[in-house]
Amino acid sequence: MLIAHILNTQRYFGRGILVGTSSCGSYAFWGYFLMGRSAQSQNRLFTQQDHNVHIAFITPPSGDTSLIFYPPILHQDPHVIITNGSQTQVIAQALREGQSFYQALRTQSFEPDSPHFTPRISALIRLKDQSFSYQMSLIKALRGANTLVCSRYFYDYESLPGRGHFLHTYAHDATPLPSFCGEPKQIAIPPNLSEFGAQIWQHLDPTYKVALCVQSCHLHTHQVQTLIFNKDTNALHSS
Repeated sequence: MLIAHILNTQRYFGRGILVGTSSCGSYAFWGYFLMGRSAQSQNRLFTQQDHNVHIAFITPPSGDTSLIFYPPILHQDPHVIITNGSQTQVIAQALREGQSFYQALRTQSFEPDSPHFTPRISALIRLKDQSFSYQMSLIKALRGANTLVCSRYFYDYESLPGRGHFLHTYAHDATPLPSFCGEPKQIAIPPNLSEFGAQIWQHLDPTYKVALCVQSCHLHTHQVQTLIFNKDTNALHSS
Protein backbone atom coordinates (compact mmCIF):
# COMPACT_ATOMS: atom_id res chain seq x y z
CA MET A 1 0.00 0.00 0.00
CA LEU A 2 1.18 3.54 -0.69
CA ILE A 3 2.53 5.39 2.35
CA ALA A 4 0.22 8.33 1.64
CA HIS A 5 -2.85 6.09 1.69
CA ILE A 6 -1.95 4.65 5.08
CA LEU A 7 -1.17 8.04 6.62
CA ASN A 8 -4.49 9.40 5.40
CA THR A 9 -6.42 6.72 7.32
CA GLN A 10 -6.01 8.41 10.72
CA ARG A 11 -4.84 11.67 12.27
CA TYR A 12 -2.57 10.46 15.06
CA PHE A 13 0.00 7.67 14.82
CA GLY A 14 2.26 8.70 17.72
CA ARG A 15 5.75 7.61 16.68
CA GLY A 16 6.51 5.65 13.53
CA ILE A 17 9.28 3.53 12.02
CA LEU A 18 9.46 2.76 8.30
CA VAL A 19 12.02 0.46 6.65
CA GLY A 20 12.25 -0.81 3.07
CA THR A 21 14.13 -1.10 -0.20
CA SER A 22 14.10 1.28 -3.15
CA SER A 23 12.32 0.07 -6.27
CA CYS A 24 15.66 -0.34 -8.05
CA GLY A 25 16.95 -2.52 -5.21
CA SER A 26 20.13 -0.47 -4.75
CA TYR A 27 19.19 1.47 -1.62
CA ALA A 28 17.98 0.68 1.87
CA PHE A 29 15.54 3.32 3.16
CA TRP A 30 14.45 3.92 6.72
CA GLY A 31 12.66 6.68 8.57
CA TYR A 32 11.42 7.71 11.99
CA PHE A 33 8.83 10.35 12.85
CA LEU A 34 7.54 12.09 15.96
CA MET A 35 3.99 13.27 16.50
CA GLY A 36 2.68 14.89 19.66
CA ARG A 37 -0.56 16.05 21.25
CA SER A 38 0.86 17.84 24.31
CA ALA A 39 2.95 21.01 24.40
CA GLN A 40 5.84 19.00 25.89
CA SER A 41 5.76 16.50 23.01
CA GLN A 42 5.51 19.30 20.43
CA ASN A 43 8.52 21.06 21.95
CA ARG A 44 11.04 18.92 20.05
CA LEU A 45 13.06 18.73 16.88
CA PHE A 46 15.63 16.44 15.27
CA THR A 47 19.33 17.19 15.04
CA GLN A 48 22.10 15.19 13.39
CA GLN A 49 25.61 14.25 14.48
CA ASP A 50 27.48 12.20 11.90
CA HIS A 51 24.77 9.76 10.76
CA ASN A 52 23.14 9.56 14.18
CA VAL A 53 19.92 11.43 14.92
CA HIS A 54 19.11 13.08 18.23
CA ILE A 55 16.12 14.80 19.80
CA ALA A 56 16.56 18.38 21.01
CA PHE A 57 14.14 20.78 22.69
CA ILE A 58 13.00 24.01 21.06
CA THR A 59 12.62 25.76 24.43
CA PRO A 60 13.91 24.53 27.81
CA PRO A 61 11.61 21.71 28.93
CA SER A 62 9.89 21.35 32.27
CA GLY A 63 9.13 18.20 34.20
CA ASP A 64 10.24 14.66 33.46
CA THR A 65 11.60 14.26 29.91
CA SER A 66 12.81 10.66 30.23
CA LEU A 67 10.12 9.28 27.89
CA ILE A 68 10.47 11.95 25.20
CA PHE A 69 14.24 12.50 25.09
CA TYR A 70 16.29 9.68 23.53
CA PRO A 71 18.42 8.89 20.45
CA PRO A 72 15.94 7.62 17.81
CA ILE A 73 18.47 6.54 15.15
CA LEU A 74 21.89 5.13 16.01
CA HIS A 75 24.46 3.71 13.58
CA GLN A 76 26.61 0.91 14.97
CA ASP A 77 28.32 -0.81 12.04
CA PRO A 78 26.99 -3.01 10.46
CA HIS A 79 23.70 -2.15 12.17
CA VAL A 80 21.29 0.75 12.33
CA ILE A 81 19.08 0.91 15.43
CA ILE A 82 15.76 2.80 15.36
CA THR A 83 13.48 3.07 18.41
CA ASN A 84 11.02 5.31 20.22
CA GLY A 85 12.82 5.30 23.56
CA SER A 86 15.64 4.31 25.87
CA GLN A 87 15.80 0.83 24.33
CA THR A 88 18.11 2.33 21.67
CA GLN A 89 21.00 2.14 24.13
CA VAL A 90 19.87 -1.24 25.45
CA ILE A 91 20.01 -2.74 21.95
CA ALA A 92 23.36 -1.08 21.20
CA GLN A 93 24.92 -2.45 24.39
CA ALA A 94 23.55 -5.94 23.75
CA LEU A 95 25.01 -5.99 20.24
CA ARG A 96 28.40 -4.90 21.57
CA GLU A 97 28.25 -7.85 23.98
CA GLY A 98 27.41 -10.33 21.22
CA GLN A 99 23.74 -10.62 22.13
CA SER A 100 20.76 -10.33 19.78
CA PHE A 101 17.96 -7.85 19.14
CA TYR A 102 15.59 -10.38 20.68
CA GLN A 103 17.70 -10.84 23.81
CA ALA A 104 17.99 -7.09 24.31
CA LEU A 105 14.26 -6.44 24.05
CA ARG A 106 13.29 -9.36 26.25
CA THR A 107 14.46 -7.10 29.08
CA GLN A 108 12.17 -4.22 28.07
CA SER A 109 8.54 -3.37 28.79
CA PHE A 110 5.95 -0.85 27.61
CA GLU A 111 6.26 2.75 28.80
CA PRO A 112 4.89 3.59 32.27
CA ASP A 113 2.84 6.54 30.98
CA SER A 114 -0.58 5.70 32.42
CA PRO A 115 -3.28 5.65 31.11
CA HIS A 116 -1.79 5.13 27.61
CA PHE A 117 1.04 2.69 28.40
CA THR A 118 2.70 3.56 25.10
CA PRO A 119 4.25 0.61 23.23
CA ARG A 120 7.98 0.47 22.65
CA ILE A 121 8.65 0.06 18.93
CA SER A 122 12.07 -0.84 17.56
CA ALA A 123 13.86 -1.82 14.37
CA LEU A 124 17.30 -3.25 13.71
CA ILE A 125 18.76 -3.03 10.21
CA ARG A 126 21.70 -5.26 9.34
CA LEU A 127 23.67 -4.05 6.35
CA LYS A 128 25.39 -6.78 4.37
CA ASP A 129 27.78 -6.55 1.40
CA GLN A 130 25.15 -5.71 -1.21
CA SER A 131 21.88 -6.33 0.63
CA PHE A 132 20.29 -5.95 4.02
CA SER A 133 17.75 -7.49 6.36
CA TYR A 134 15.77 -6.01 9.20
CA GLN A 135 13.91 -6.93 12.34
CA MET A 136 11.06 -5.08 14.00
CA SER A 137 9.62 -5.35 17.49
CA LEU A 138 6.45 -4.23 19.26
CA ILE A 139 6.29 -4.36 23.06
CA LYS A 140 2.91 -3.39 24.45
CA ALA A 141 0.56 -3.73 27.39
CA LEU A 142 -2.28 -6.22 27.37
CA ARG A 143 -5.06 -5.08 29.66
CA GLY A 144 -6.88 -7.53 31.90
CA ALA A 145 -9.72 -6.87 34.30
CA ASN A 146 -7.48 -5.53 37.05
CA THR A 147 -3.96 -5.89 35.71
CA LEU A 148 -1.54 -5.25 32.87
CA VAL A 149 0.82 -7.77 31.34
CA CYS A 150 3.61 -7.22 28.82
CA SER A 151 3.40 -8.78 25.36
CA ARG A 152 6.41 -8.82 23.01
CA TYR A 153 6.25 -9.37 19.25
CA PHE A 154 9.18 -9.81 16.85
CA TYR A 155 9.28 -9.77 13.04
CA ASP A 156 12.11 -10.69 10.64
CA TYR A 157 12.28 -9.45 7.05
CA GLU A 158 14.56 -9.90 4.07
CA SER A 159 14.80 -6.92 1.74
CA LEU A 160 12.52 -6.86 -1.30
CA PRO A 161 12.84 -4.13 -3.97
CA GLY A 162 10.03 -1.60 -3.77
CA ARG A 163 8.60 -2.97 -0.53
CA GLY A 164 8.93 -2.23 3.17
CA HIS A 165 7.12 -2.13 6.51
CA PHE A 166 5.64 0.52 8.77
CA LEU A 167 5.21 0.18 12.55
CA HIS A 168 3.68 2.89 14.76
CA THR A 169 2.70 3.22 18.39
CA TYR A 170 -1.05 3.98 18.38
CA ALA A 171 -3.99 2.42 16.56
CA HIS A 172 -5.87 5.76 16.38
CA ASP A 173 -6.48 9.02 18.22
CA ALA A 174 -8.43 8.48 21.45
CA THR A 175 -8.08 8.80 25.22
CA PRO A 176 -6.50 6.65 26.44
CA LEU A 177 -4.52 5.99 23.28
CA PRO A 178 -4.98 2.41 22.01
CA SER A 179 -1.83 0.48 21.11
CA PHE A 180 -0.90 -0.62 17.59
CA CYS A 181 -2.40 -4.02 16.72
CA GLY A 182 -1.30 -6.68 14.25
CA GLU A 183 1.82 -7.03 12.12
CA PRO A 184 3.80 -4.07 10.74
CA LYS A 185 2.00 -2.69 7.70
CA GLN A 186 3.44 -3.50 4.28
CA ILE A 187 4.21 -0.36 2.27
CA ALA A 188 5.34 0.49 -1.26
CA ILE A 189 8.70 2.25 -1.28
CA PRO A 190 9.22 5.12 -3.77
CA PRO A 191 12.29 5.28 -6.04
CA ASN A 192 14.31 7.97 -4.22
CA LEU A 193 14.87 9.34 -0.72
CA SER A 194 13.36 12.77 -1.43
CA GLU A 195 10.08 11.23 -2.50
CA PHE A 196 10.15 8.82 0.45
CA GLY A 197 10.52 11.72 2.88
CA ALA A 198 8.00 13.93 1.12
CA GLN A 199 5.32 11.22 1.06
CA ILE A 200 5.62 10.81 4.81
CA TRP A 201 5.93 14.46 5.83
CA GLN A 202 3.20 15.80 3.56
CA HIS A 203 0.66 13.23 4.75
CA LEU A 204 1.26 13.39 8.50
CA ASP A 205 -1.46 15.45 10.17
CA PRO A 206 -0.20 19.08 10.36
CA THR A 207 -1.63 19.58 13.85
CA TYR A 208 0.26 16.68 15.38
CA LYS A 209 3.43 16.18 13.34
CA VAL A 210 6.67 17.27 15.01
CA ALA A 211 9.71 15.91 13.17
CA LEU A 212 10.81 13.33 10.62
CA CYS A 213 14.16 11.87 9.64
CA VAL A 214 14.66 9.62 6.60
CA GLN A 215 17.93 8.04 5.57
CA SER A 216 19.18 5.95 2.69
CA CYS A 217 22.19 3.67 2.36
CA HIS A 218 23.59 2.66 -1.02
CA LEU A 219 24.00 -1.09 -0.76
CA HIS A 220 27.20 -1.15 -2.85
CA THR A 221 29.06 1.90 -1.53
CA HIS A 222 27.32 2.12 1.90
CA GLN A 223 27.09 5.90 1.45
CA VAL A 224 24.40 7.32 3.74
CA GLN A 225 22.15 10.28 2.94
CA THR A 226 19.96 12.02 5.51
CA LEU A 227 16.93 14.29 5.22
CA ILE A 228 15.43 15.95 8.31
CA PHE A 229 12.08 17.74 8.49
CA ASN A 230 11.26 19.83 11.57
CA LYS A 231 7.85 21.43 12.04
CA ASP A 232 9.17 24.38 14.03
CA THR A 233 11.13 25.73 11.05
CA ASN A 234 9.07 24.15 8.27
CA ALA A 235 12.46 23.43 6.72
CA LEU A 236 14.22 20.43 5.26
CA HIS A 237 17.83 19.70 6.16
CA SER A 238 20.00 17.27 4.26
CA SER A 239 23.50 15.85 4.29
